[in-house]
Amino acid sequence: MAFTALDTSQNSRNLIPCMGDKGISAVGRYYTKRRTNSKILTADEARRLSDACITIWTVYQNRHREAVDFSSVKGKQEAEDALDYARNVVNQPVGSGIYFSADFDASEATFNNAIRPHFEAIVAAFVAAGNPYRIGVYGSGAVCKSLLEASLIQLTWLSQSGGFRGTADFKRSRRWNILQALPVANFCDFDDEVDPDEINNDIGDFGGFSLRPAGVAQPMAAQPVAIAAAPSISSIPLPANAEFPGMPAFRGTPLHRGEVGSPDVKAVQARLNSLGFGKLVTDGDLGEGTQNAILHFQARNSTPDGKPLPIDGEVGATTWAALFGQGAVFKAQDFDAKTPMRQLVIDIAASQIGVVEQPHGSNRGPEVDVYISTTGLDPATGAFPWCVCFLYWVFDQAAKIKGKENPLPKTAGVISLWNQGRRTEAQVVRKSEASARTVTPGMIFHLDLGGGKGHAGLVIEVRDDHIITIEGNTNSGGSSDGFGVFRRDARPITSSVLLGYLDFCDV
Repeated sequence: MAFTALDTSQNSRNLIPCMGDKGISAVGRYYTKRRTNSKILTADEARRLSDACITIWTVYQNRHREAVDFSSVKGKQEAEDALDYARNVVNQPVGSGIYFSADFDASEATFNNAIRPHFEAIVAAFVAAGNPYRIGVYGSGAVCKSLLEASLIQLTWLSQSGGFRGTADFKRSRRWNILQALPVANFCDFDDEVDPDEINNDIGDFGGFSLRPAGVAQPMAAQPVAIAAAPSISSIPLPANAEFPGMPAFRGTPLHRGEVGSPDVKAVQARLNSLGFGKLVTDGDLGEGTQNAILHFQARNSTPDGKPLPIDGEVGATTWAALFGQGAVFKAQDFDAKTPMRQLVIDIAASQIGVVEQPHGSNRGPEVDVYISTTGLDPATGAFPWCVCFLYWVFDQAAKIKGKENPLPKTAGVISLWNQGRRTEAQVVRKSEASARTVTPGMIFHLDLGGGKGHAGLVIEVRDDHIITIEGNTNSGGSSDGFGVFRRDARPITSSVLLGYLDFCDV
């Protein structure tokens, strides 16, 4: 049996070379209450797996094999324990996932009376902590489906036990992120059997992570470094960006050594202080101390596409964007109105790669709020999914530059965009018609993830049987509930959850 992912209760550090030789690219490992338990993922093992370009996913389990193991009290305690271990021991990257186990065939009554309250408490604990990670479940099809439709989890890992309630139906639905297979013995000298796993390529993302620094090659793109919310600059007289009023506009020329009393330098000093790169006096003077802090920041950060920042001690557009966000350097006048609509849309979307929510998981932030507001929603009144809001904003900017009306229906919903868009003059490519011949750059793909939820993104290139895309409200793995604007390089042209494609570029 060939497989590229597995889960194991054994520390794998000494078996990493063998796993690499056998093509293993992802490993599932455990968090648990007792820190000395031999099955727990250690920080050293996580580093070694990451260094070998093996992606990690984690599951928290303290028995969890009968109803008595679940309650709101236990859910809160286990969530807090998992958060502490992930953050302070493993240093698990923000935005990745932690699965929680429900490893038995739970009845509907057990789900309602024990498992659901348990996960409601987990959600509350994660919210109180600022939602640093996404929540998943390992369990039966019925439990996966019920928690997913209750919006208590974002990730599902379907147990190998095919006889469990609802498992066969949930497996056929392909709404799972990970599918566990029956164990195999004598694999790479593991003492115990290992469980092969299948990653659902229709979805792509499964909450995995790596500890390798950004910009180092690995099997899935690195999560961006979490950036703290920008400090208030209300006392610094800087012009705001025209399109993103909550962000300080880049002045157009680099900040360099020797500037004195500059409000732009004051903003940079305050931002560097908030990010932990110094204890600078915010006096607007770019002297040795400020330049050293800039050099330190540049050495440890990268552009949204993973390229290193110039380490020159000056603050040009790329470093300004890394400090304050992509919106701080966006200028509509930088785009040529003569550019064809299709290319203009792609260029504008690409300019936003690297935008992240502040804080992660909040569906808010200076740029995100603007995307959402463009569709007529007030971002302060709820946590709105914003993948379609991002697309509407992109097309709105392009339309303004071209001096025409936005061709997209004014909606924030994926299913709504699909239904309304088909009644416009947009070209429609349905699921049954999708191929490398019919799908073209500039189209919008639409996924139906069930329960009224969906995901959409912009196609920027077609390669054989997959598409290159730019997506909002996602992450590097392609989640429909992510925290930023990312480029995705391996989404299949068609899948079981695809509705189809709409092309508004020639409308």
